[in-house]
Amino acid sequence: MAVVKAPRANRADPELRREQLIDVALHAFAESGFPGVELKQIAAEVGVTPNLIHHYFPGGKTELHLEAVRLACAELTGLLDTDASVPIGEKMPRNISKYLDEALAPTDRWKLYVRSLRSADEDLKACAMKTRSDVLAGMGANHLGTTSPPPEVRAALFGAFGFVEDAANEWRLLGIEDRAKLDALVIAVMLAALAATASD
Repeated sequence: MAVVKAPRANRADPELRREQLIDVALHAFAESGFPGVELKQIAAEVGVTPNLIHHYFPGGKTELHLEAVRLACAELTGLLDTDASVPIGEKMPRNISKYLDEALAPTDRWKLYVRSLRSADEDLKACAMKTRSDVLAGMGANHLGTTSPPPEVRAALFGAFGFVEDAANEWRLLGIEDRAKLDALVIAVMLAALAATASD
C-alpha cells in the first residue's frame, strides 16, 4: 500500500500527531479500501506505534476510517464558494468546476465520499449525506439567498447534485475528453432545476 508522505509529529504535539494519522489514513483508505488498510502501515508512516493509534482512536481501524471520511467530506464542503460579494455568474461555473475536478480525478476525498454515500454503515453514510446537504445549503444561499430553500427546490437540487456525481463518473469511465461540454451540461442542469422549481 502506498501512503502519502506526511511530516512526522514530535512527542510534544499530540493534536498534530492525531491530524497526521487522519491525513495518512484518508489517502490509505481511498487507495486500498477499508479491507486493504493495516494500522501498522499508517503508524509506521507517521512514526508512531500501532498501540498509539488506539490511544487516539479507541475504536481502532473503524474509528480512524470514520474520521478520515469526516475529514474528506469536510474538505469537499469547504470547496464551495458562498461569498456574497462574488457575482453568481462567476461563482457558479467555478464551484461546478471544482467539484468536477474532484469527481474526474477522482481525488482521495472524492473516493471516500462516494463510497460512504453508498455504504451500508450508517455513520459513514451520514457523513456523505451531510456533505450533500451542506453543499445544497450553500447553493441555496448563492442562488436564492437562503440556506433553507423550499422542499421542492431542495429536492430538485439534491437530484441535480446526484446527476453531477454520476455524469462525471461516466465521463471519466468513457474517456470523454471534452471537459468544457461537461461543465456546460452540468451548469445547464443546475439552472434548469432552479428554474423549474421557481416557476408557478
